[in-house]
Amino acid sequence: MRTRSFMAALAAAATLACAAAHAAEVELPKRKPGHWEIVTVSQATGMTTTQACIGPNDSIAAPAAGKGCSEPKITPAGSEIIIDIACTTDAGKQTMSTVFGGDFSTRYHAVMKMSFDPPPANAAPTLGVTIDGKYIGPDCPPGSKPD
Repeated sequence: MRTRSFMAALAAAATLACAAAHAAEVELPKRKPGHWEIVTVSQATGMTTTQACIGPNDSIAAPAAGKGCSEPKITPAGSEIIIDIACTTDAGKQTMSTVFGGDFSTRYHAVMKMSFDPPPANAAPTLGVTIDGKYIGPDCPPGSKPD
C-alpha cells in the first residue's frame, strides 16, 4: 500500500514538473514577416486600418513607445495566450493585458485592456481595443521598413 501511495505521489510530482516546464516554454507569438493589414477598434478612436511591415524580430507585445516596459508575462489560455505588460513614462504608468488568438501566419485577433495611472486629461482610466491582423503577402508596402 505504501509503495502504491509513493508511486502516486511521484507521478503527481512528475506531472506538475512537466506542467511547470511547459508553462516556462511559452513564448510570445510571432507574426509571419511581411505585409499585414491591422484593423483596430476602440471607443476613443473608432475603427482604424493600418498597413504594417513586420520583420523577423517582431514583438507583438511591445508598444510602439516600448521604453520603460516590463518583460511580458505570458499565460497560456487554451488555444489563446494572454500577455500582460506594464510601461512607465513621464505621463505615468500604462498597463496592458491582451488576449491573442489565431495562427499568426495568416491572421490573428486580439482584445486589449489598457489602464492608465493617472488617467490622461479628459479621458477614462481604462480603454478597450480590439485588433484584427490579416497577412497580405511577403512584400511590404512601398517605402515601409520592418517594425
